[in-house]
Amino acid sequence: MASYGNRTTDNAFSADSGENLITKAISDIETKTEWHVTDRDKFKNLAGVYYDSKKVGSFFVEVTNSQGVRGVLKLQLRPLDFDEGSIIREVGPQIRTTKIRLPQLFGDNRWNKGDGYGYLIFEDLSHLPKIWSSIPPTEEDYQRHKKFLKEFFNGVLPLRSSIPKPKGNQLELARESFEHYRKVAQHSSHHHITPDEIQDFKLKYFGVLEKTAFEDLHFTHGHLSGLDILFNKKEEQYVLLGNLYWKWRPMYWELTFPTWNSIMHVRDKNFTFNDFLAIVNRWSALGSTELYDHDPTTNQQYWINLLAFAMNTIMLDLGASEWEEEEKPAKQNLLERWKEFFEWIIENKF
Repeated sequence: MASYGNRTTDNAFSADSGENLITKAISDIETKTEWHVTDRDKFKNLAGVYYDSKKVGSFFVEVTNSQGVRGVLKLQLRPLDFDEGSIIREVGPQIRTTKIRLPQLFGDNRWNKGDGYGYLIFEDLSHLPKIWSSIPPTEEDYQRHKKFLKEFFNGVLPLRSSIPKPKGNQLELARESFEHYRKVAQHSSHHHITPDEIQDFKLKYFGVLEKTAFEDLHFTHGHLSGLDILFNKKEEQYVLLGNLYWKWRPMYWELTFPTWNSIMHVRDKNFTFNDFLAIVNRWSALGSTELYDHDPTTNQQYWINLLAFAMNTIMLDLGASEWEEEEKPAKQNLLERWKEFFEWIIENKF
């Protein structure tokens, strides 16, 4: 199996609510370290789940040490191929700009079979604002994100990594990835699209990929939405969260991931396809000035990225995920918009 970096969904088949493990881990850490839990609920909305609130992969609580320093304890309840603390220690020293940094670590221990969990304790950054103030992003948010990406491209990339670069044909890697996510979807307790529909989309999807040339992979932060980028105005400095997601990704990922992410947070049952395209086009315009020496939308890789997001969203992110009762009309509408976008890309970009 090829690995681009941490693929957290490998744990989707065996994960449970983690309640007993969370209790055990907190007790162990409070016994063995100087840190103790001071607020168990402060970060409960940050818990990492596998498309289902009953399948928990990570859990966050506020902690304080014996000197009164406040921090965040992240419990890694499931195994990872690559340890997050090790990634932070490897990437951090390579950053060439003072305007971007990673969180300060106070302590960590990688996931191990003996404990059944791993953990990170890092600085509490909850007082810092995210660079997106709303969903969809405002014009000011887009400009903040563009300013960040300019700094990221110039002061962070390129990077060396001890995570091996995937070998082999990218089409075959795409096939392996698709089958993995389809298996996750099939094992889900939630289904909003039929297997026959997924098969139809699959045939169209690989019909395009088989005729397309792929750009090379590069090592980057795979989760650069404005919800994972904080800004310290006093220090004029960005702080990156989600550091288990540094991985090998295709060209334009830094632009196409936030496009997908910003749309996925829309909760409007009246959201139209024109509204959808307006967000796509706004991100496209962001990339066509100053970030690259060319217009990325003229390269098929840009649209391959977005087509892959559409495929996985239809099949899994919306097609097989848990929907809260009050969200159902908006999520059903959003699923239909992604289906339209999938067809629109094929008809207009390939």
